[in-house]
Amino acid sequence: MELANTKDFQWKSLAPLPSRRVYSTLVEAGGQVFAIGGCDDNGVPVDSFEVYSPEADQWTALPPMPTARAGVAVATLGKRIMVVGGVGANQLPLKVVEMYNVDEGRWKKRSSLREAAMGISVTAKGKGGTCHQAGGVGRAGTDSQGGG
Repeated sequence: MELANTKDFQWKSLAPLPSRRVYSTLVEAGGQVFAIGGCDDNGVPVDSFEVYSPEADQWTALPPMPTARAGVAVATLGKRIMVVGGVGANQLPLKVVEMYNVDEGRWKKRSSLREAAMGISVTAKGKGGTCHQAGGVGRAGTDSQGGG
């Protein structure tokens, strides 16, 4: 695998998100960049979901996530975005897994995690959509177990 020269990388300022937030997640899927969830100025998780247009240098709101949350893990499966775990409105880790289909423009609930978790890592394997989760913190503040 050939690695790009670090001199080829440059930072660029983009249009700001429509609303201020922290702990949101960015992901690329199907050639587009999406901003997922986060917390507002009061620390409350939001259901925001936007896509960035480099041509217009602007963000456009998409259908909100069914579950407001922040600090999610994300895996892409082609033009599908799987949003996993995170922290919910009650400031506790979540079991929730939801998937957004870029072509259909809608969300679907998926099988939940075995245990509620935040601060996890996920990765997708193959076109079949197998995802693996590892690490994180559960509801009692203990380590979460990995799963598939």
